[in-house]
Order: sequence, then C-alpha cells, then structure tokens
Amino acid sequence: MATLQTIRNRGGLLVSIVIGLALIAFIVGDALNSGSRIFNSQRNQIGEIAGEGVSIIDFQNRVSKNEEMIKAMNNVSSLNEEQQTMLRENTWQQMIMEQLMQREYDEIGIDVSGDELYDALLGENMSPALRQLFTNPNTGEIDYAGARDYVKKVISAPNNIPQKAYWLNMEKEVSDSRKMAKYNAIVAKALYITDAQAQEAAANSADKADISYIVKNYSTIEDSTINVSNGEIKEYYNKHQKSFEQPESRKIVYVNFDIEPSGEDFSETEGAVNDLVKEFEESADPLEFVNLSSDKKADRNYFKQDEIANDSMAQFLFNNEKAVFGPYLENNAYKISRVASVKMLPDSVRARHILIAPQNQDYAQAKNIADSLAGLLRKGADFEELAKTNSVDQNSAVNGGDLGWFTSRTMVQPFSDSAFFAKKNDIKVVLTQYGAHVLQVTDMAKPVKKIQIATVEKEVSPSAKTTNQIYNDARTFAIEVSNLDNFNKKVEESGLTKRIATIGKNDKTIAGMESAREMIRQAYMAEEVDEVLKTNDGSTIFENGNKFTIAVLTEIDEEGIAPLNKVAGNIKRILIQKKKADLLKKELASAKSGSESLLSIARKAGLEVKEANEISFNSFQIPGAGIEPKVIAASSITEQGKISEPIAGNQGVYLILVNNRTTEEVTPDMVAQGKQALQQSNMYRANYQAIQAILKNGEIVDQRYKFY
Repeated sequence: MATLQTIRNRGGLLVSIVIGLALIAFIVGDALNSGSRIFNSQRNQIGEIAGEGVSIIDFQNRVSKNEEMIKAMNNVSSLNEEQQTMLRENTWQQMIMEQLMQREYDEIGIDVSGDELYDALLGENMSPALRQLFTNPNTGEIDYAGARDYVKKVISAPNNIPQKAYWLNMEKEVSDSRKMAKYNAIVAKALYITDAQAQEAAANSADKADISYIVKNYSTIEDSTINVSNGEIKEYYNKHQKSFEQPESRKIVYVNFDIEPSGEDFSETEGAVNDLVKEFEESADPLEFVNLSSDKKADRNYFKQDEIANDSMAQFLFNNEKAVFGPYLENNAYKISRVASVKMLPDSVRARHILIAPQNQDYAQAKNIADSLAGLLRKGADFEELAKTNSVDQNSAVNGGDLGWFTSRTMVQPFSDSAFFAKKNDIKVVLTQYGAHVLQVTDMAKPVKKIQIATVEKEVSPSAKTTNQIYNDARTFAIEVSNLDNFNKKVEESGLTKRIATIGKNDKTIAGMESAREMIRQAYMAEEVDEVLKTNDGSTIFENGNKFTIAVLTEIDEEGIAPLNKVAGNIKRILIQKKKADLLKKELASAKSGSESLLSIARKAGLEVKEANEISFNSFQIPGAGIEPKVIAASSITEQGKISEPIAGNQGVYLILVNNRTTEEVTPDMVAQGKQALQQSNMYRANYQAIQAILKNGEIVDQRYKFY
C-alpha cells in the first residue's frame, strides 16, 4: 500500500515509534500482545510491576513484536546492538507505565469512548501524527475519505502485514495519549492557583532592592582546625535520614591487562610494509595500489608542502616525485608514501551553485533537472534568478547561490574536486549525497604546486601469540586471587594499577572500557561482598574489548537510606561548614560592633564591598556571589539604610546593606503573568512529578540484569 511507503519516508519514524520513546509514550497495544502470563517461578521472572511478576517469556515476546514492527515499518532486516538495547529499555518502560497508569485510570474512572477515539483517529480532531500521514502534499488538506478507506482495508487485511500492526499501534497510542492528557488535566486542576497567590508572586517581583554586601568565605578557615565528633555525625544522620536516599548500586575493584601489540608485532608489521616498497614504487596507479593493499582507502586530496604535518615527508615528496618515503611509524601504523599526482591548483575558490534535491532518492531525475538548468545558463540565463527559484539550499539561494570563498577540504569530495579542477566561469553538474548541483566557479586564488599523496598503511595489532601471552599473564594473576585481600596483595606485588568503579545494574560500560556489560551483569549476580567475579563459563577473566579484566565485588548498596558509614564523610563536611559559619558570624558581628558603615566593617575584616542591583524575592542569584537564596530573602526584608545581621549563605557569611528600595505598581497584567507562570509550574508538576510519584510507589523490581 502507498501509505506504508509514506510512513517509511517520514525521516524520524524509527525514533518516533519506539527507539526514541519518552518515558510515558505507549506504542504497543493489546492487539500486538499475546497476553500477559505471570509465572510464579522466580527463576523465570524479569521483574515485578505493581507487585505482579513479569516473566522473561512475556517480556521477550513483547520485545520481539516491537522489533518486528520496527523492522517492517523502516524496511530494515535487523537492528544493531545499540538499538536492541534501547528497544529492551523502552519496552520495559512501556510495560511499567501501561500497568501503573491503567491502575490510576481505573481508580479515577478515566477512559476513552469509541466515538472519542474515532474522532481522534479519523474525525475532525485527528491526531497530529495521523494528520501527517493523510495530508495531501499538493493541497495541504487532510484526505479524510482516503484515510477512512485506508483504515477499512487495513482492518480487513491479514494480521501479519506491517500496515495493520502500525495502525493498531497508532490506535493504542492515541487512546493512551488521550487518557494521559485527561489524567494530567485532573492533577493540574487540583493544583489551583488563587488570585492571592498570583498577587503575591507579582508583588515579589515588583519589590526590588539595590544592595551592597561583603562576604567572608568558608575557605578562609582550614577544615583541619574544625573538630566534629562521631556523636555529632550520628545525631545529624538520625535527624536527616531522608536526605541520604540512594539508588541501588554496586562497587568493584579491578585490574586490566591491556591487549596491546608487542615489540615483535611492531617489527613484523614494519617488515611486511617494507616488503611492499619496491612494488609500490613501480606501480603505475599508486592510488589503486593503496586501495588494494592498505588498511585505509586512498586520500584523493591535494596538499601544499606546508600543509603536510610530517615535515621530513613533505620535503622528501616535493623533491622526489617517484620515490617512496618510509616505512615510518605514525598513529600506531607503519606507512609508506609516494606522490600519486602533481597539479597546479588554487588554495581557495569562490563558487555558486543551485542544488536540486532528489525526490524519493531519484538522483537521475535530479540530475536531469540540473542538466536542464545548466543548459539554460550556458545560453545566458541569469544564475542568481535560477538559484533563488530552484535551489533547495536556501542559505545560499538568497545570495544568488553564492557560497563565498572556500578551501578544498571544506566541501564534500565530489563537489570540491569539481570546483578546484574547473575553469573559471565554467558551468558544471556534479552529484553528491545531497543531490545534483549546478556549479560555477566565479573566482579563484593563484594556482600553486600541490601533490596528491598515496599512502599504504598497516595498523600494528596484537598477534595471536601476543594475545595468548597477555592472557597467560592475566591467568597467572587470577589463579592467586580468591578474595579482596589477596587481590590487593597481588596488585601490589605485580605493580598493576587497581581501579574502582561504581556501577548500576543496567549499565553497559565502565569508563575506559569498551564492552563491560557481561562483567557488570555478573557483579549483580554475585551474592556476597569480597567475591571474585566470574564469567558464565566460570572463568575469573573477562574480555572487555581490548582488555582482560579481573574484578572483585567490594560493596553492595541497596536502594533506600544509605548507611551511616557511607555518608559520614558528607555529613562531616556539612557540620564543618556549619561550625565555620558560626565562627564567621561571630567575627563579622564583632567587626560590625561600633562600625558606622559597611565599608568600615569590610576594612576591619579585610574584605571588599560589592554591589548588586534590582534584587527581588524572585531573583535566582546574586551578581558576583552566585546562588544565595538566604541572602536574597534577607534583601527583601532588611530595612533600607541598615546593615543586616550576619547571614550564613552557600559560599560564606554575608553582611548586606540595602541602599535603595523601589516598588513598582502591581498591575493586572503583572498579576496575570504571575498566575500564568505559577500555572505553568503546576503543569510541569502534573506532567512530571505526578508520574515520578507513581513510579516511586509502583512496587517495581527490575531484574533484567539476570538475562541481558
């Protein structure tokens, strides 16, 4: 059906269907669901939602159906590993939100009637996503009759065609979106903004103060001079436990054995490259030789001598156009280079173009249009007018197609080659990935000698012998490691670098390590601290990209309130700052005593007086001081002309002086704006914070790490 191609042609469909789902997006409906089956066996459970188990079979069936739909709708045969990972994540979030939100809808009585759903799908209030599919591109009008005819055909079609799967998904998505909109509206209505609140918000912005202030920073007192007892830390912890909520995490220590080439590998690679020198020197087509023999394809750019980073090579090649330079080692590869071509070329050119974009990837049609325009230009047509009326590159079209001056490596290769090898004022047609260009070079710099360099390179990589030796080193280390104590002892004896990582159960990587998913998964499968992690095969050696790794689980942090020993350091820093604040308050109060001005206090305390103007109760920060809500609050209540009492802020202890206070007349418009701002804040709370609260109380247990 034509509509399937229309769907495929929507550039961002893969993102909008599943891969880029927001947390609350629902796309896979009951029509694609084989039915939820709850297995009691913990072994088969991937997790729990609202206290109900979710089996790995049901979850994988859901993932597979999502995957099949994505592949069909985007005309691809498979998804890469990153897309698969994202698909599983989004499928899990879908299942969570569907179950939790349906519980909310049932409790409140939210539903979407058949007539309401029809109106959103095919009626006057058609969903924006569907409007895109059924809008006539020529008239810009929605083809309601065509849409209804299409849906009739899809509904009567067999269940296995992708169009039907897509439409049933769309029905579910539109229905769930309507339910969510109703739910958000109900929550937002409950967060009503009164006129008094709006009046207060407007007044807070209307009352402004110009202040002078001094600040004695906490850093002026050394931490080591402040004593904090264990009893004080424990007392603070008991009073503020809610402040120390933590997510579930685990900590590991590990060592890496990097799989890197040996000296022998370097020598062998250098010898292999050296063996190619004579044949390379005699080759009639150096670039073809490179493409057949090198790890990298040939670079077809031309370079001046001073554009070549390797000075020795540059001097050699500009004086020896047939000889081979090298072998030389660069970026972990042995290379040999020779001149492939010599030309007199400008450093830069000025050109203009008309870009014809291919419709439905039809480059031949685009080239035919470009050829026609080129023919008109050769007969004397106005380039600027044709560019303004035909070019899809609107940035240059408004200037008659002019691209200005550019160098050879500024543009894509085909365009650049055509421009720099062209004669001034020639009209040419060139194809690039963007379409067909009608190109004219309008000016060029003076040509200079440039060379095209053919370079054969072979990357130095670890041989099987080297890899086996590194593995043996890792195995020798691992044999003697059974717990954290002998791990640490062996690290010290071996002179290796011990690393530490805090990991989440669904993390994929560890800093500096390419593919650590299996090791992370096993860290969560381990049951006890001090346990050496093992692969599924029972080995204590993990292969993580280009590293062999041995790791020990050192810490298990459950979700909830962090234990005292975990947060004692943070509490100590908080208490140190509080004690510093007390000392600095006394110091500034003493300096204030007997002083008549803020300047005299500043001189006594060795501080600088700073200014900040138009501070209101709704201000976000103090200029020159940063985010200081206590100082802002004090600015709104301190009497003009009086120096405040010491204020303990985020950065230090402040004294402020209100120099001037102005109060604007609170107008109805200001009140209306204040009310609108508060309503927008409430809408955010309805759309986001309410969902977060539902998730927090959703009795969710995520055990996907056991399977992926």
